[in-house]
Amino acid sequence: MHLFNASSLFNENANMEVLSVINDPEQVKNRLIETKKSLLKSYHFQAYHVPDNFTTTSYIIATNHLTDSDAPLIMSFYYEIMHEVKKTYPELFVFAKENCFNGVSIPKELTPILEFEKVFAVDRNSSGGSMAAIRAAEKWFNEGEKPKHFLIFSQGTIYDINKDKAEDIERGAFWLARMLGIPVLPAFIEQAVEGAENRLVFGEPIPIPKDCRNFDDKKQLWLDRVIQAQNELEALTGTPAREAVLDKEHQTRKRFKPNKAE
Repeated sequence: MHLFNASSLFNENANMEVLSVINDPEQVKNRLIETKKSLLKSYHFQAYHVPDNFTTTSYIIATNHLTDSDAPLIMSFYYEIMHEVKKTYPELFVFAKENCFNGVSIPKELTPILEFEKVFAVDRNSSGGSMAAIRAAEKWFNEGEKPKHFLIFSQGTIYDINKDKAEDIERGAFWLARMLGIPVLPAFIEQAVEGAENRLVFGEPIPIPKDCRNFDDKKQLWLDRVIQAQNELEALTGTPAREAVLDKEHQTRKRFKPNKAE
């Protein structure tokens, strides 16, 4: 599944409309707002257990990852909850795979949109690339008014959260939280299906002490709270989370796939 085709709203006509105003920031902003509102409506999106202080406190939103619609939906939800309390366009710093920038997932012509939305590419095959993303996030956080929020998919790839172990979880969210002195906010997002109700459930925030050097227990805590949030859906709504269905490419975590050369 490609991000650009994750929803029927992302099609060639929409592409052409955006490209026609790409050099006009105000029109781009208005087009993005329209798309975000349409996404929330198309996916009947609902969020539960949003922290009472979400609009006044900086958080690193760390969610599971099941479809290429996850980021657009959370970005749309973020706009909806923050635009009434911020004087400027709400910016959510999003850590994304490199394929979003090399034309594989999203047409290269739309790269300015990713930059406008503060989507930052992460080289998952390089510790230096990951650190570059962390440094860019730190710089952005230290500039301008707070609160500021980040979105990280802590699994690092699309995968069923119920099959993960703590050692599978990436440490980026916890590293950044320690560096900035803000909490990690666990969340479970249901596998997105257009036209059906889609739900997001937040868990209890996880503070990361400045003297924390080993994140293993924090990874386990994050995993436990995301699964707990998933399990709460039935109690909250009467309907359990839909069962994860993954294509062959994502049924095994990439880091554990056998080397074809072997």
